Amino acid sequence: MKNKYLTDLKENLDLYDMDNEEKKEILDDYSSLIDDALNRGMSNEEVVSYLGKPNRIIRELTEGCKRVKKSSKDDKIIAISPFITLITYLILGFGFDLWHPGWVVFILIPITAIIVEMGKNHDEHLTTALSPFVSGMVYLYIGVYHNLWHPGWLVLLVIPVLAIFNSRRTMKFIELLTALSPFAALITYIVIGEQGYYHPGWLVFFIVPIVGALNEKKISKLLLTEVFLVVGVVGYLYIYYTFDETWIALIAFIPSFAYGLYSGHIQIEFGNDRKMNIVVIATIVLFLLVGILTTVWSLAWLILLVIPVYSIIRFSSKDTHLIAISPFFSLTIFMILGVAFGLWAYSWMAFLLIPMVAIIKEA
Repeated sequence: MKNKYLTDLKENLDLYDMDNEEKKEILDDYSSLIDDALNRGMSNEEVVSYLGKPNRIIRELTEGCKRVKKSSKDDKIIAISPFITLITYLILGFGFDLWHPGWVVFILIPITAIIVEMGKNHDEHLTTALSPFVSGMVYLYIGVYHNLWHPGWLVLLVIPVLAIFNSRRTMKFIELLTALSPFAALITYIVIGEQGYYHPGWLVFFIVPIVGALNEKKISKLLLTEVFLVVGVVGYLYIYYTFDETWIALIAFIPSFAYGLYSGHIQIEFGNDRKMNIVVIATIVLFLLVGILTTVWSLAWLILLVIPVYSIIRFSSKDTHLIAISPFFSLTIFMILGVAFGLWAYSWMAFLLIPMVAIIKEA
């Protein structure tokens, strides 16, 4: 088992532009780890589970390293894929007058590259890498042929959901549910919102803290947290439908908020970074003002993205700024074009900025 494990690990390391001495140190370290585990009485299967399969841990071991060129066979497959795709497109166009939607065959080019790049290791994250193309195709289909650009964009949530699910081996079950709960809440919110219940439908987002509270190990704190959250939601609904006043109904959440502060589940901290504190406070105040004055909460929340963007610019390396903040710009453009102008059919293209920025930056 040891020899096979180290051989597989070396083959994976050889795929990256890494110093030979560094490779040797990694192999020696894992050789020692295997010996220690076997000496403690662990079985071969337990050792592999404990250390992680080579193709699972390779990303962490090679962080900062670039992959070396693939084999000539792989290069040939990737190189000819554009020509095969073009020929297929022309046959569909001239032979069957399927110029549209025949153009979608060009997606086979990046799909081929991804499969060739990741397929050899049977990496389950291959499905994550392919999910943008599959969900994108589904989104275009339901948009073009059924005019469901909104809420059809929800199929794009397959991308982060699948990425989280494929990382389930590193999570406990409750942690997995917690990570998936925001997407379940968002989907539920949009579905009931389209039926005319955006308000008070937003209460479904309390699914997130309700599920998150299950991570609490102390049973008494867990039960009290759940009770306060549920009572808050029920109290809000009762007050809202009795007095028809949203702001008065928010009083129902004061007990759960107070208990959250008392139990430590809610923490309000201000660090020593004065500028960061000012940005956070100013952003939240601006978000509330814009929301209250315009009632356009569906776009006002984008103001909150200033906090992570500022944090990235302030605390990360300048070389990573463009790539790191590109998802926030893409999301902002997507929401503005979709919500403000109803251009859901085109707004999704904003997300193409993310790979484009990365390619331009790394080229």
